[in-house]
Amino acid sequence: MSSIEQSSMRQAHTKDDREVFWLAVDSRPIPPLLAAQGVTAPLSIEIPESPIAYLVPVAAERLGNAVRELRRSLGEHAYLVIATEKLSGGWIERAIALGADDVVDPTSAESIAICLARTRRALERGRATYQQRGHLALERDYLQACIDNLPAPIFFKNAEGIYVGCNVAFATFIGRTPDGVVGRSVFEVAPEALASRYQEADDELLMRGGIQVYESEVRHSDGASRHVVFHKAAMQGGDGCARGIAGAILDITERKMLEARLIEAAERDPLTNAYNRRKFFELADQIMRRAAGEGQRLAVAVADVDQFKLINDRLGHAEGDNALRLIASVLEDTIGEGNVIARAGGEEFYALFPDASIDDAERIADRMRVEVERSCRQAALSAVAGTVSIGLAGFDPLEETLDEALKRADNALYLAKNSGRNRICVAA
Repeated sequence: MSSIEQSSMRQAHTKDDREVFWLAVDSRPIPPLLAAQGVTAPLSIEIPESPIAYLVPVAAERLGNAVRELRRSLGEHAYLVIATEKLSGGWIERAIALGADDVVDPTSAESIAICLARTRRALERGRATYQQRGHLALERDYLQACIDNLPAPIFFKNAEGIYVGCNVAFATFIGRTPDGVVGRSVFEVAPEALASRYQEADDELLMRGGIQVYESEVRHSDGASRHVVFHKAAMQGGDGCARGIAGAILDITERKMLEARLIEAAERDPLTNAYNRRKFFELADQIMRRAAGEGQRLAVAVADVDQFKLINDRLGHAEGDNALRLIASVLEDTIGEGNVIARAGGEEFYALFPDASIDDAERIADRMRVEVERSCRQAALSAVAGTVSIGLAGFDPLEETLDEALKRADNALYLAKNSGRNRICVAA
């Protein structure tokens, strides 16, 4: 190569060669041909974070140990070129196999020119890859910062079911740090019973793709049971194959509690907490349909607090409310499982006895009457009032409506009142 060609090459690549250095641990000077190409010694030696090329003189007999040591010292980002005179093809292959990126003969202008061309091209590609990784890392950090500031737990899994990312809310939800989640499976971060259920849902989603939304009850890291909605989506690669799952958890515990309160408010009497009139007829309709299909008879009762006005007049309305709460509680406690009691309004209650003969219903109703009297006596209400009268009617749902049966029970109640109160009358 002529001096003109060498000078032209040196001027064209001076800027690039600032990333190509001569590194001699024995302070060996830079060979003239390399110096002519702008190769200089580094001011300091550090493990590079971006691509840098080091041309290192190494004797052939020290090749194995030297290359391994250099790679450990300089790291994977360094482009390592071994400078050795007249190395055979076999030795060149061995040097690269040991971890070198290239080999150059520092006494050959042709070898230097070819090697520096390869090195510059490798550095250019390395810089592009480094910049791309930097952009990806920045985007990843932006994304992580965004999801970490979201209150909903968010997680990502690969196709093998291993967590590859999550936000702080998710880690907190399951009682771990983010580092304690990433790299683990659901079986390592959740109780086995719940983990099996989650894994089944994930497997189904990965198989069919698309979006999956379902409610579940989970246990928070604080030990409390929480109602949640899982929103999951299968992630696909360019080949259409499932790559993993992205998911979010919405805590709907408060919504569920509100729904329960609304349902209770819709079917419970606000004063006594007994079923209200609406709920009584709703349950009675279900019971009557079943009884009609099975050919069963039913019994219905109307109970009324005796002389309730005296409690309000003599003790005040607050004590009247307390008396109603007490009587409703006693009736509910003594009516027995499977039977229905509800406050119909005022001081009146309805009762329904499924699959009960009139005699069985009368025995239960009388037990209710006796318990009310006893409880009111203990509460010092008996001097004023504190008993109930009950009208009872048996009926066949195939032959009579509930309203008709209640009318007969109400007439029987009227007879009980006129017969001295605190007693049961059975309708004919």
